Amino acid sequence: LGPVSGNLRPHGVGIHRVIDFGADEFTLGRAHPMIDPTSRIEAIAALAKDPRVAVLLLDIVLGHGAAADPAGDLAPALRAAREAARQEGRTLHVVASVIGTEGDPQGLAAQLAKLENAGVWVLSSNAQAARAAAGIAGADP
Repeated sequence: LGPVSGNLRPHGVGIHRVIDFGADEFTLGRAHPMIDPTSRIEAIAALAKDPRVAVLLLDIVLGHGAAADPAGDLAPALRAAREAARQEGRTLHVVASVIGTEGDPQGLAAQLAKLENAGVWVLSSNAQAARAAAGIAGADP
């Protein structure tokens, strides 16, 4: 792993943070974020207020067992987060990848459009999205 990996912290202080909201510690007593986006929406709102945050990196999973409209669930929170940062004179970048196909119940094209309309930079793979987010954050991926 490159230089960014040494700075990743799931909690507390660190130059960069990666939070897997699907990890056991975050799903104990609540639904997985693929089903219920509440934990992600709450985190997006909180992170938008932090002036140290330059970029949010998301992965959205489509398919049976996932939320009926994951991009539609997250888009209002992402718009609000970007606007909150803008009001403070900052730019909050949001980068995402969507794992799915047009055959999924949510429809890949519809999900991509909702994210893009919310100002999200959607890339075709999680690797591309991670590299883009690292670049925005000024890190060497």
